[in-house]
Amino acid sequence: MDDSLSAKSFFKGARKAAHKALHDHGRPEYDEFALHAGLAVEKLAKAVLVSKNPAYIAEPRNEDMLLHFGGHLSVDEDKVRTVGAKDAIARLRRIGVLRADSQLDLLIALRNGAAHAAPNSTLVKGMISPLARTIEALLNDLGKALDEFWGRWTKAVRDAVNEQEDQVFRDVQLRITQARHAFEDRFKYLPPGSKELVLTEQQLLSYPWMSFVENDADGIPFYSTSGDDCPSCGGPGTLTFAPTEVTATDTHYRAHCFACSLCSFEVVGPDEMAALRKANTPPTINSLVVSHSQTLPPVEVAVLKAKTV
Repeated sequence: MDDSLSAKSFFKGARKAAHKALHDHGRPEYDEFALHAGLAVEKLAKAVLVSKNPAYIAEPRNEDMLLHFGGHLSVDEDKVRTVGAKDAIARLRRIGVLRADSQLDLLIALRNGAAHAAPNSTLVKGMISPLARTIEALLNDLGKALDEFWGRWTKAVRDAVNEQEDQVFRDVQLRITQARHAFEDRFKYLPPGSKELVLTEQQLLSYPWMSFVENDADGIPFYSTSGDDCPSCGGPGTLTFAPTEVTATDTHYRAHCFACSLCSFEVVGPDEMAALRKANTPPTINSLVVSHSQTLPPVEVAVLKAKTV
């Protein structure tokens, strides 16, 4: 049989597609993610089937393929057809390797849809979990370790399926890793030390600052300040504060967004900010209280208190 149809070849192809899928998810290019995630599952499913019996990857309802993979009929390479993702998964369920999983079925349907039109990005974004648990089940059957398949993505994948944490926390953890790898990949073909040089220069150029951003619907200003180091790349981040309460003497602000211009990592909203603070990152300013002064122009403020948590 052609080496490209061996379990080893399918395994390598699945690993390459899975890594691309996680990179696509972080950009975010959800149509590309759906295509590569579905391809990763299909190729690894075929690796498992081939490891049990090469005939198990024969295209359904094609007797020539069955005889070819059984070793009793020679077929030209360009005419060889193998089972698709849906049928490969169905065969693995019949022999007890995979369980019924509506989320996996949805992932494959989204993959097939992405080949013809842009899929629903909200649905696709949540497909990391079925991808990760299906890959793990298939690797277990092959006797392969997670890190042999996922490499530098191993911890991110484990975090993504950790059901002891809520979905927002898992999503933020994954995005930290995605931004880190994308940042590191930019220096892959540059001289050693280039990444460290860029980070050092950015840190030397950074300084404490605070600036007016825009007004909300009620005319109350948002502010941005210098933030702590980015959890993805280590570069200087920016915090944006949104007003939460206005009194006669001051305005209370809550951190609403953290963003890094170096690696493009960003979290927005109270839930994601809470997840960021929980994710083993350095403490960051969480709230501000700003006094009003009739002697200052509207955009000039005095910060009375900054709370770090």
